[in-house]
Amino acid sequence: MTQTPEELRDIIKGTIDGLTSFVESECIPVEQQYRDILKNEARLFGDDGRLVPEILEARDEIRRKSAKAGYWTMFAPESIGGDELPAPVSVHLLEALYRKYGAGHLMIGFSNAFLTTPVISSFVDGPSHMYAQVNETVLTEIVPFLMAGEKTTCFGATEPDAGSDLWNMKCKARKVGDEWVINGTKQWITNSPYADYAVIFAVTNDEKYAKRNMFDSGVTCFIVDTKQPGVDTDTIFPVMGHVSSDCGNVVFEDAKVKEEYILGNLDQGLLSAMAGISEGRLAIASSMVGLAEWALDMSLQYAKERHTFGRPLADRQAIQWMLADSAIEIFNAKYATLRTAELVQEYPSTGRVPIKEISIAKAYAVEMCQAVCDRAIQIHGGMGLSNELGLEEAFRIARTLRIPDGTSEMQRRTIAGQLLRGDTVF
Repeated sequence: MTQTPEELRDIIKGTIDGLTSFVESECIPVEQQYRDILKNEARLFGDDGRLVPEILEARDEIRRKSAKAGYWTMFAPESIGGDELPAPVSVHLLEALYRKYGAGHLMIGFSNAFLTTPVISSFVDGPSHMYAQVNETVLTEIVPFLMAGEKTTCFGATEPDAGSDLWNMKCKARKVGDEWVINGTKQWITNSPYADYAVIFAVTNDEKYAKRNMFDSGVTCFIVDTKQPGVDTDTIFPVMGHVSSDCGNVVFEDAKVKEEYILGNLDQGLLSAMAGISEGRLAIASSMVGLAEWALDMSLQYAKERHTFGRPLADRQAIQWMLADSAIEIFNAKYATLRTAELVQEYPSTGRVPIKEISIAKAYAVEMCQAVCDRAIQIHGGMGLSNELGLEEAFRIARTLRIPDGTSEMQRRTIAGQLLRGDTVF
């Protein structure tokens, strides 16, 4: 259903106000309760690299409460019970949350340890637009638990030799009787240490796969129980300055999956993959706009308060130019992201997928945020390098996000490809 501008503004305001209230009442008190653990990664993670039980349970409880309150599934398709709020709402909501809370809130999901959020579902951990069309088995046996926040998923496309290049996938599934048998390794899979189900992409038709046709790729998407025999999620990777993360391997050795647990259509799994990845790119862009605004807000306040040689930093032209450059870049990133969200919302009527715009928004917003955070650290001097303010943490978040859901280089490759195909409308 298409909303009028007035209706959309009301939805955005109501959603932001409601979710902010939820965060203040349910998330912040838990962070304060476990502050000593959350601020010390040596205590936050066990020897196996996983979150310690009390933090993991706290996150699970917040997710269940968010689902009950309607926030966890507010962007999930109506066909599975979600609210299917339009893309512009997602942009405004993520921007607002990141601007208000900044970096380092593990119980909200904005953590330098790059852990998935327990408040809002995304394609990497819960119900998303990938589930818009599911069969009756998945709809009755799996979806209700995802919608209730009782179980989570991970998204398994990347492999050791197939990161940006999905046409180098080695993971395969072969049909044996009424089951599919999966073998292969997925790498850098977000939420894999904690997921109940793995959404896995495997080659099921070598001939189709060799033709590299995205619409009939020879790749199929399966939903696999991570606790079943033949599935190993023990490996977890530490990331940029941390002792652990939520990213790891998912290894399959003769893992068996029934036909009913195919998500989407046989041999057309890459369509589902790109639907999820595109959703993730827009979410990253939105988050980075808000995080950059948070860093600029911090910089403005400090520049006014900090005095050197008898004058506030804000009087110095060098500082003013850094503030202005950050504002220019934030403005451009914000409205590029919002326009992209509008194009996504208009897709059912226009039939035009904003491929290049999604890549533009993701690449520009992440690089912009890293630059803004870098200036903020410089403006704060020594305090900017400390972990007390969270600016160095924000910088690392932005630096990290230049890689997942398509590197900045791959975004440029996509943009150039679209331009050369004649997609030159802006």
